[in-house]
Amino acid sequence: MRVMDSILSSVLNNINEGIVIVTSDLKIIHWNPFMEKLTGGKKKEEVIGLTVGKVLPELDKNYFYQAAKQIITDGRPVFFSAAMHRYMVSKHYRVNLNMNRVTGDGQAAILLEFIDVTGQFLRISQLRNYVRQLSLLNKRLKQKEKVIKKLAYYDNLTGVANRALFDKLAEKYLTLAKQSGTMLGLMFVDVNEFKGINDTYGHHVGDQVMTRVASFLTESTRKNDIVCRYGGDEFLVLLPDIQTFEDFQIVSDRLLSDRQSFLIYDGCQVGLSLSIGTSLFPKDGQTIHELIARADSVMYANKKAFRKGKVQ
Repeated sequence: MRVMDSILSSVLNNINEGIVIVTSDLKIIHWNPFMEKLTGGKKKEEVIGLTVGKVLPELDKNYFYQAAKQIITDGRPVFFSAAMHRYMVSKHYRVNLNMNRVTGDGQAAILLEFIDVTGQFLRISQLRNYVRQLSLLNKRLKQKEKVIKKLAYYDNLTGVANRALFDKLAEKYLTLAKQSGTMLGLMFVDVNEFKGINDTYGHHVGDQVMTRVASFLTESTRKNDIVCRYGGDEFLVLLPDIQTFEDFQIVSDRLLSDRQSFLIYDGCQVGLSLSIGTSLFPKDGQTIHELIARADSVMYANKKAFRKGKVQ
């Protein structure tokens, strides 16, 4: 029997988990070396005979005493998780606790198994941190995606649609107009004497002119209309879902009446004026190319008239 006790004691002392055995009144009668590690050096000689709640203050709680009473009474095992009970042995280790009734010499005792799960919690923490990093990276990628999309479809200077986006949307809205039997309006806009503005005031002012024209066109058209910088000083305005010619006339008249303005630069007034040509599907063309060509032709005629009037 002593040999068996010796073997059992050796097993408990060499197992890689904290083993504590307490009497029914919770006094410690066994404390293995692994518990010394978990508790930061509390040795067997120091704790034998003390109540477990005194040695491990986190167990000096009503829930623990109720569990111990239940085990002694009916033998049902109890489990406490490290997730809910963080510091059962020390602040440096996370442990799960299994509690079971054991008997010997006709007396009941309680076996406490403290299973070290610190590494698991560390890996979980690392995984959570990794997930957070992935989430942050994904957010940054989406932001960069938006920037790339903007660079691909919007003019860098004025912020309005570029030619690539215009071509994409124009075909879409032309198809919708054909299917629904509505009209599609187009305006070709050119800045008069833009080269002279650049030569006189410099490209910085020229950039301001482009930005001002883009803002003017955006403010003067409807919310769903597409303003596009088509070339250096050329803009196109696409007017989808035109129900009547009067609808088209309202927008075009607004642009035509307000197409002259001034840009203040270094105390000087820089005069701006626009030449505008319009076309309307299906009256002026069946394709976007035909509508652009028609509007360009009207715009060019208006530009010639502007130059002629200026010379006179």
